[in-house]
Amino acid sequence: MFVETGVGIKAAIAVTAFVVILTVSVYLNDRPYAGFVRIGKDENSWKAKQRWLSSAKDIMNEGLRSTKSPFQVMANCGPLILLPPVMMDEIRNDDRMTFKAWLKQHFFTTYPGFQGFKPAVDSNVFTDSVRIGLTQSLTHVTEILSPEASLALEELFPYSTEWREYQFDQAALKIIARLSTRIFIPALARNEEWLNIAVDYTVDFFTAAFVLRLCPPILRPIAHWFLPQTRKLRASIRTARRLLEPELAARRRAQEKEREAGKPVTKPVDAIQWVQSVADAKGVYVDPVYAQLNYTLGAVHTTSVTFVNILYDLIAHPEYIELLRKEIHDVYQQAPKWDKSTLRELRLMDSFMKESSRLTPVTMLPVNRVAEETVTLSDGTVIPKGATLGVPTLRSVDPSVFPDPFKFDGYRFLNLSQEPGGATKYQFVSTSNDSIVFGHGKHACPGRFFASNEIKIILVHLLTKYDLKFPDGKTERPKPLEMGADLIPNPDMKILIKSRVDEAGDNQF
Repeated sequence: MFVETGVGIKAAIAVTAFVVILTVSVYLNDRPYAGFVRIGKDENSWKAKQRWLSSAKDIMNEGLRSTKSPFQVMANCGPLILLPPVMMDEIRNDDRMTFKAWLKQHFFTTYPGFQGFKPAVDSNVFTDSVRIGLTQSLTHVTEILSPEASLALEELFPYSTEWREYQFDQAALKIIARLSTRIFIPALARNEEWLNIAVDYTVDFFTAAFVLRLCPPILRPIAHWFLPQTRKLRASIRTARRLLEPELAARRRAQEKEREAGKPVTKPVDAIQWVQSVADAKGVYVDPVYAQLNYTLGAVHTTSVTFVNILYDLIAHPEYIELLRKEIHDVYQQAPKWDKSTLRELRLMDSFMKESSRLTPVTMLPVNRVAEETVTLSDGTVIPKGATLGVPTLRSVDPSVFPDPFKFDGYRFLNLSQEPGGATKYQFVSTSNDSIVFGHGKHACPGRFFASNEIKIILVHLLTKYDLKFPDGKTERPKPLEMGADLIPNPDMKILIKSRVDEAGDNQF
């Protein structure tokens, strides 16, 4: 009896302590910021977070309608300050409010398994490797993408003159992972284990971060050890290291031999070398496994979602398919090679892609920052140190910016580009205060040029070699699932695909 009573007392103390810690944690970490109007119902933080997950767009719209000043909401990550789009210039290049700090805070880069974003947080090496290595190698890498895309599509969608049903969001992940790996780590381009990691690590990473954000901060250092998604992340990193280490060791040996022989050191054109070159120039060390996972995270998730959305819009507006096929044919006749300059001539395709992203971005909150010190904005607004803030994309459907904003017009940006000064302003990759799907300012996505070329190459092969439609006679575009500010292609959606016989032979790229 004495033992049982002692155990009961200890259990009661433990439960009481847990409840107290949980209550204090929620109170301290979910307290609204002082001095900001809070948009949303006056409810406890858990209910507020649930409402954000289901109604973020409505909440943001309510805030923009009710005030012209910064306001706050209770998001799934806690209190969040939202700036009206007209205040974009206040933060886009201000180093006191950084995207790095946001990544570190919201993607838990200090926890084992989440190191895939660590290179982007710890230094400028990763971003510079994309900007200097990948972007400056676009001419070379784009020529590699075309045959790889053709082969990937043939394997995923074998030749058939009968309609076949496919889960396209999963197919898109595999296509993008394969093309990205072919460019970033050519040695593993045919390694199925690595290709599986490129897909699974990306999905598990964002899922695990989402789940962990819902945990009270005080419990996260413990909870992350037990979540199924984070356990998978740690396992994926171990597998990635096992797969990548032989290639890294072989390069070290080859380069050492070249040094000993007094020869110039060979520098492959791939992401391993891009990161290494920048790291050497800065005199810092970046774990090559984490760096490659960072490339994977940056290249696979947002690109595949963007691609799926574009394809859904094409099927929903089939009148553009023949127009794009004609454009592909005409451009290829002038320069029969798919490279960076040829893809630039696909102007209607570029416009269509931008219109799709305008109406269905990957996220309605692409500009995110965390204040690393207290900041006073020009209107007197004080952003406290450690505060999370962002700018929503809702200006993209503002009728004062884009007439008839909810109408899909694939020619919208092509027509705008004909205006004085519009040649580059309205490209798919261009950012502005009115177009922030890739972010804006110095923190705009550095890989967007590669992603644009990648999507265009896939579309060239897909449109010329296949016919596509929705099943069951559907013609309307499937609505994305709204998960907070993120827009996710409906995972239950399938499309029908069959091989296309082109008598003109234009599908043999």
